Parts: sequence; C-alpha cells; structure tokens
Amino acid sequence: MKIVLVRVDDRLIHGEVAVGWTRTLGATHIVVANDQASTDATQKMLLKMATPVGVKSTVLTVADAALQLSAGKFRNEKVLVLVRDPQSLLGLMEGGFKLDQVNVANVRMAEGRQRITKQVAATPEELQAWKELDRMGIKLEARLLPGNSPTDFGQIIRAL
Repeated sequence: MKIVLVRVDDRLIHGEVAVGWTRTLGATHIVVANDQASTDATQKMLLKMATPVGVKSTVLTVADAALQLSAGKFRNEKVLVLVRDPQSLLGLMEGGFKLDQVNVANVRMAEGRQRITKQVAATPEELQAWKELDRMGIKLEARLLPGNSPTDFGQIIRAL
C-alpha cells in the first residue's frame, strides 16, 4: 500500500478529487474517513457514484480507517485518504495511522467559522486541531488542484 495523498476537503469525493487528483497521482483506491458518511447509506451511495471508473472507494469511520490503513489493509493499492476536518486527521493518528503531509483543500465558510484562506474556514476547535497538527510537524499544504502552486498552510495558521 502506498499513500499518495491525505486530503482535507469537506466535500469528500467530488470532481477535483475524482478527475484531478486521482488521475494525476494514479490513485487506485479512495478511503473516506468520516463517521457521519460511514453510517449514512445515501451519502455512501453518492460517494461511490462520484468515484471514478476503475478506482475503488471505501467509506469508514475514522477509527476503522485508522486501523485498516495502519495495518496496511489496502495492499498493492495507491491510496488517496479523504477527511472532512482536521480533528479527523488527529483521530487517524491516534488510531495508529502515520502521516507527515496533508493537502488542505476546501472547508467552507459557515456560521461560527473564521475564514483562514479563500477556501478554508475553521471553528475555534478546528483551528486548535490545525495548530496541533502543525506543532506535531505535519506539513500542511493548501492546494486545490495538482497544477496549482502550493501554499504553506502551517505558516498561515501560525500567524493567527
């Protein structure tokens, strides 16, 4: 198993992931780690429908994803891991999944969220989680599409 990308995107599987990232990185399996989606049959069906032809997808709780990823369950696969928020990343790590770099994509603005970049907003709890990931030495790189220039998201949150 090779992890080709760990991405935070509140939309989970959608066009940018399905067309841009999976093709560019040659991902063969998308693992969605999200407690809500894993228990919602309709959302799971929609995520499967959004998965590109020829690519597998698995929707798991954060805890199950951590166990399966850290155990190397997806052998011979190039895995793209998707989560909705930074707390899920911390949950994956607490469950034994090791990561050193994260693609920070899109977390939409909503009530109770502070805008951090054009594409990323955060609640106070999410901001604390981002800061914890940065303190742990995780490279946080904001980039929507593979062809975009990366931005050091860690540097941005350190300034807040």
